[in-house]
Amino acid sequence: MENKIPPYLIEIVDSQVNPAKIKRANLSFLDKTIINSSKAVKSIYLQAENAARNNFIQKINPNVKLFSLIYMAIVISVVSNLVTQIVITIFIFLIYIIARSKLFEVYKKIFFLAFIFGFLVVLPASLNVITPGKIIFNIISFNKPSHFLIYNIPQNVGITTNGIQVVSLVFLRVLNSVSFALLVVFTTPFPSFIKSLKMIGVPDTFLMIISLAYKYIFILSRTIEETYFAFKSRLSGNVKSSSIRKLIGGRIFFIFKRSMIIYQDTYLAMVSRGYEGKVMLHSRNHFTIKDFIVLLFIVLSGIGFILFKK
Repeated sequence: MENKIPPYLIEIVDSQVNPAKIKRANLSFLDKTIINSSKAVKSIYLQAENAARNNFIQKINPNVKLFSLIYMAIVISVVSNLVTQIVITIFIFLIYIIARSKLFEVYKKIFFLAFIFGFLVVLPASLNVITPGKIIFNIISFNKPSHFLIYNIPQNVGITTNGIQVVSLVFLRVLNSVSFALLVVFTTPFPSFIKSLKMIGVPDTFLMIISLAYKYIFILSRTIEETYFAFKSRLSGNVKSSSIRKLIGGRIFFIFKRSMIIYQDTYLAMVSRGYEGKVMLHSRNHFTIKDFIVLLFIVLSGIGFILFKK
């Protein structure tokens, strides 16, 4: 009997695929934006969850943390000695160790911000054009001195010892300020930190708006992510740009309409629970002996930093 099976069905094909020949699908700019935004929002949520862990630093009263943040920011800005700034850096680093934070991830963000705003921005101050002093590294030489706008350009332009001290001092100030600020943020749940702002006289209504906006960011970002990927999964083949614009416009209207529904439902839920336009935020964190000891330690440490090497 004649075999009527097509040849391609009985052909033996090598099933092994070379991984080097596999091309990875490149994500579009919009895909990368959606994914990275989602990761950023999730990291904020995880920060709030991690800040509520059972740890000594996390248990400190948020009011004490807010006062310490303002107090240390003043101390760091007042101290003008490089050695003292380095001591403050070590002091904050030890607190991070006590808080059992992820040092590499946290300090990666800290050094990035400090490098941008505390080093690159003030780097021109190291030149003798801005900060006079003894030149230790000559960059360029001119035939004669000149004048440009409000600056006197000397014959030899270079980096001075005084300029290096100025840049180093600003860098350490930014580094220490960002480090302590992130320490408070990473060890304090966001709702508790918002309530602690009552200590400096922020109105309750404004704090309620911030709290609701903070929670709504998670809902909105999740809605946008789900809507976009659901919309993309239903597209196949080439679609005209005009049709894409109409579909995107419809999705934007859908997200806006859904946001309005969530807003109305939230307001009705608040009214059903007795909301009459007045907001009173109460914190369940009470001031304890431990908080007093921590507050006293921070105050004495700040005084010590100011008097050190003075």
